[in-house]
Amino acid sequence: MKLSKDLVPIIRKKDMDSEATKFLMKYYPEALEKPIPVPVEDIAELQMNIEIDYVNIDKSLETLGMMIFSDGVVELYDKVIDKPIKRNYKKGTLLVERDILEADNMGRERFTIMHEMIHWDKHQLRFMALSYKDKTLAKVCRYQEEKVYIPKTPEEWMEWQADNLAAAVLMPIKMFKKRAEELKQEYEVGDIIDDYECRNYHPNIVRKMIIGELANTFRVSKQAADIRLNALEICILE
Repeated sequence: MKLSKDLVPIIRKKDMDSEATKFLMKYYPEALEKPIPVPVEDIAELQMNIEIDYVNIDKSLETLGMMIFSDGVVELYDKVIDKPIKRNYKKGTLLVERDILEADNMGRERFTIMHEMIHWDKHQLRFMALSYKDKTLAKVCRYQEEKVYIPKTPEEWMEWQADNLAAAVLMPIKMFKKRAEELKQEYEVGDIIDDYECRNYHPNIVRKMIIGELANTFRVSKQAADIRLNALEICILE
């Protein structure tokens, strides 16, 4: 894979699905054969030798995850004493914000873990180079709540790549399209759903139902499933 002068892989948007396929062929090819959730924690811990730690990263909850690329000190937040703290971590540790672990945030948690796994898989050279310049602190990549949609800096490009690749890995293109097509047939106007006929629903309600089913199938958030539908230009209501 070609690298930029800043040691960031050059991955174009049109290449995201092929890169995701390579990732899954290496770590979990079953997800390329049927619509199933990708076991993010098992892949991280058992195949990529990443240790996952659930902590409070910052007080404002702006940072959802963090990948540590070199041994050293990381600043976190202690809710008990309401102050920043410093903790030593080893290279290859993935931190996840503990406060996103509620049941209704499972998709958000899984996306955060996969986002950081993509950093570990694609961006180690960039952070290795940075660690040689300054060994006082661990070199980390933070996953921020706020997105940058037009990347310019090396850090913004890495975040853009991790976001897009995480979506493509968690919702593989062929299986996502396959499941969407199945649901289009299942929710065809006139079919019975929970004792109500679909013709009684507004098309937008049916669309929300299908998005919810896609989110459940791949264990992602409804927002992520909706974004993936739009990105792949899948029309689920003719």
